[in-house]
Amino acid sequence: MWITNQLGVATWSDDVTEWEVDARGGQAISIGPGDEAAVQLRPVEDSTLPAADEQFVRGCCWNINYPQAEHRHALRIAFEPIEVVPNSMLLEATISIQTDLLDSHPKIDIRFDGELTRRLSIPGAARHPASQAGSAGVTVANSDTNCVAILLGPHDSPFTTDLSTPESLRLRLFGEFLEKGVIRKARPWILIRPVANEPSDSELHAISQRLADRPLPLAF
Repeated sequence: MWITNQLGVATWSDDVTEWEVDARGGQAISIGPGDEAAVQLRPVEDSTLPAADEQFVRGCCWNINYPQAEHRHALRIAFEPIEVVPNSMLLEATISIQTDLLDSHPKIDIRFDGELTRRLSIPGAARHPASQAGSAGVTVANSDTNCVAILLGPHDSPFTTDLSTPESLRLRLFGEFLEKGVIRKARPWILIRPVANEPSDSELHAISQRLADRPLPLAF
């Protein structure tokens, strides 16, 4: 279960590892085991994220809300563990953006500083018909200690821009024009485990199928 002793900071514990999410706002939201931040959600145009102003736990889902301010968007994120075993976490992050601004181009980057090892295409995840942009369904990178895989479902991969380099994983969510009052969501799955236990392609394909089969949230 989630343990929250501070607004915007929570840990999920198994028998071996404490997984910490620091979502207070500021430069980045960090996700990783213990004090080691493995994955970050970072703003692109704004220098900082707004400070979290509300949180609550519903079942296994930890919800964080951020206020809308000038030149910023109302942001909500729900973190839900899909599978946690010793030294390995599969985490769903449902990210929701809404704006009352007339001209808005929201962008959030998923970043991990590690050597990019491979990309896997997932059947059914077509490219965006207008821009031919899009990201692979699975992107994998390794640091000295951790392996991270970012999995995108067929509703997200066509609208995600892959800005990764050989030394860093970087996927840009959203990034397109957002009309006033429109809510947009993304639902990446984040797999973190020791680099010595890097998942095989067949395992990643199986996880991707689970993501594709998972119903979309009706409300958030």
